[in-house]
Amino acid sequence: MPQQSHPRSVTESPNIVQRLAQAIGTAKEMGFEVRKIVLDDQMPGWCQIGPKKILFLDLTASTGEQLEQIDEIIASYCNQREARREGRLAA
Repeated sequence: MPQQSHPRSVTESPNIVQRLAQAIGTAKEMGFEVRKIVLDDQMPGWCQIGPKKILFLDLTASTGEQLEQIDEIIASYCNQREARREGRLAA
């Protein structure tokens, strides 16, 4: 008889795919359009074109690497905003 799967415990931490999905959701809430593309020799990052903010993740990277990329990109964005707010960086 096949074993029935049990619902995930509320206290169980999310797996890497769920964490990436949450990070992408956070980026979208921050106003980013998130694109997963093959970057070849380019670095993952973000840019702003007019009012539109675009975040680029490397499609060829593993899920864990993409999670690291988005975490670093969001941290960089937040640090830049903080520096601008404090007058340490030109607008």
